[in-house]
Amino acid sequence: AFTGFWDMINGKEQVFFPYENSFGRTDVEGCCFWGRGALHTKGICNIGKLNYYLGAKAAEDGRPSRYPNVDFCSFPEATCAGSGSREMRWVTSMFEWTERIQNYDDGKDWNYLQKLKDFVDGGMIDFDFLDGVSAIVNRGCHLPPCDGAAANVNGGIGAGAT
Repeated sequence: AFTGFWDMINGKEQVFFPYENSFGRTDVEGCCFWGRGALHTKGICNIGKLNYYLGAKAAEDGRPSRYPNVDFCSFPEATCAGSGSREMRWVTSMFEWTERIQNYDDGKDWNYLQKLKDFVDGGMIDFDFLDGVSAIVNRGCHLPPCDGAAANVNGGIGAGAT
């Protein structure tokens, strides 16, 4: 297998030739998405939330825990290197998506769920929506540069940038 890319002009994924990532790699074997999980979960806040809701902290507090023996804070690489990491990559990413992305609302005019509805109702061709979601995932707000708390949502502006 090799990586592809999203062709914005034709509106579809192109995988007919290897497309290099920022490290020049074209393979995906063993890479764990070049980060911690499918969304590159990073930052003490996001890792802490994983531990609080899904990891050892939840179990320690007597709450249900998907990974009661995993302390994400002391071993954040568990998402990629730990026992059961294949499932964990996706579970932790789905948690982060629902907790951080789906709940995103800038308090002004950008609410993820409303923008998603508008995107679907508009025929799914609004690249501003896609750019906004990508910015939320990677920078913490829909329209960088982010300031204040939004800038620290994902480990700070530029955190993990390659």
